[in-house]
Amino acid sequence: MALNFTRMGPATWVARIDHITLYLGEENGEVSHVQAGLATKVAASLPAVRDAASAYLDLFVDRTKACGLADEPWWLDEIEFRDPAGEGGAAYVFHFTLDGDDGGLWAVEMRAFEDEHRPFRFERRQG
Repeated sequence: MALNFTRMGPATWVARIDHITLYLGEENGEVSHVQAGLATKVAASLPAVRDAASAYLDLFVDRTKACGLADEPWWLDEIEFRDPAGEGGAAYVFHFTLDGDDGGLWAVEMRAFEDEHRPFRFERRQG
């Protein structure tokens, strides 16, 4: 899947996959080539990595308590790409919402390895 990157602000680049916005950093006045490569890999396997991230949330989150429905789907809104200093490997964050969880933003951090992408942290913010 070819992604089109557009500058958004002084140091941010964006791309879209349907309704999902991808945020990438800048490198020497251009989109980060490392992050753009990772974004392309994530886009190519989006259903699988999205499912892995939402399954990770389900290990910790009771959706009935969070939004009132146990089978309410996790809605992927954004993907933010990062270069975690000292952590080895590129990382990205899925930002999910749940219908009925007003103002809640759920984030799952994913680490990309040569042969797999694994979730390693989650958080919830209230907006």
